[in-house]
Amino acid sequence: MDLSRRIIILIYGRAFSFLISLVIPIALTRLLLKEDYGSYQQLVMIYSIIQAILLLGIPQSLLYYYPRSEKEDYSILVKQTWNIAAYSAIFVILATWGGSELMNSMFPGHHLQPFIFLIGFYTGIMLLVIPLQNLLVVEGKESLAMQSMIGFTIIDIIVLPSAAWINPTTLGMMHGIITTAIVKAIVVLGYIYFNYLNKKQTGKTYYKEQLAYGIPVGLTAMIGIINLNVDKYMVAAFFSTSVFGVYYLGSLWAPIFGWIAQSMGQVITPRLSKAHKDNDLTEMQNLYNQSSEKLTFLFFPLTIFLILVAEPLILTMFTEKFEDAIPIFTIYMILLPTYPFRIGWILMASGQTKFLLRLAILMSTINILLSYYLITTLEGDNRLFGIPFATVTVTWLSMIIIMYQSLHTLKIKLKDAYAWKKIFTVTLVSLLSAIPVIAILTFKLSSVIILLLSSITYGIVFLYISFKLQLWGESEINILKSFVYLKNS
Repeated sequence: MDLSRRIIILIYGRAFSFLISLVIPIALTRLLLKEDYGSYQQLVMIYSIIQAILLLGIPQSLLYYYPRSEKEDYSILVKQTWNIAAYSAIFVILATWGGSELMNSMFPGHHLQPFIFLIGFYTGIMLLVIPLQNLLVVEGKESLAMQSMIGFTIIDIIVLPSAAWINPTTLGMMHGIITTAIVKAIVVLGYIYFNYLNKKQTGKTYYKEQLAYGIPVGLTAMIGIINLNVDKYMVAAFFSTSVFGVYYLGSLWAPIFGWIAQSMGQVITPRLSKAHKDNDLTEMQNLYNQSSEKLTFLFFPLTIFLILVAEPLILTMFTEKFEDAIPIFTIYMILLPTYPFRIGWILMASGQTKFLLRLAILMSTINILLSYYLITTLEGDNRLFGIPFATVTVTWLSMIIIMYQSLHTLKIKLKDAYAWKKIFTVTLVSLLSAIPVIAILTFKLSSVIILLLSSITYGIVFLYISFKLQLWGESEINILKSFVYLKNS
């Protein structure tokens, strides 16, 4: 299957999953109190950290080892991958069972203490689910990966709002997400058993090698999540749970859009790994240039549009109860232009996981110090707004370093690495497309109507000008056709 088509299939899956998953926060913000919604999201934040630690980079290691392995070794690789996930699951369940009592003794009456074991149990079950997507991608089953993403999201949108409706408390939400995790795990383990575990396996396992590659990646992911959530830790520490709920909704969007870059990375990283093994720098350069150019064409206009419609978007999605999330959302949108350049695919494919780990530690430290400085020195609302500013600043700094190291690995200069003329033109077209939207925003209409008119107008104007300036080459046109007429090759 064509590379672009494979990427688009995954983007399709994540885009559709994202769009239908918006039902969840829309429903929960209407069913739960601000305090319960804030507590629930704090627990989800704890989950994201724990799972990043205990996955040990194993899902990412599949992208590295699977294309380098012989066909007869696939079952061994998959079996040991899920064995590691199972051991991690048992560990986190037992640890949080004991840790819940420890937390109660250290912080008696803490509002999250009753839910620590439940979030640990949920994490343990999800550890068995998460590696599936990468496995399907390296198998070349992007269509099945898309279907599983959508299917799992449908499970979420059925169960979670139902749980909030039946029991509109933090405890009700915990019971809901545990239910979704169990259903997903049954599906995943069934797939693994019938495709791999029931087959005869020959050859030796290589846990040591897989962990040696995966642990730095896992630690990097963990630190990256900590870095991404430093702002939320600060808000949780210095503000109420209701403020945390508002802040979470404002900061939610930038990481979500990362699914586009993630989709591309899942497909490209195995190709990059194979090219690096063959010492084919030209192929690596071509893949890197193509991916960054395509992401630029998407993220630059998206950034400008979302900043413009921040107010009607937030009010439409979450009601005026959460209007304080608008400035936070706006600041976070400044992160989007970094996605084409800050993803460390080249470094992961070339085995530079320790470099990524050291960078993540450095950036996380800077983010923590800067966030703490801003939150303790600024006054009023600026205390809250200074926190996302720190995260955005550190992310841009990280992008610059990853760009430099990637170009050094590929042995190409900055001026030759990217289609700078096209990037500038896309930015200019995006700004021109914003002019009629600014006019629409002055109308005194409902948020829904404003958002709808703005979306249609921006899309039509951007497409018209970009076609006139011939920004759409054969590659972009084929991608557009793939979006409209998605068929298996």
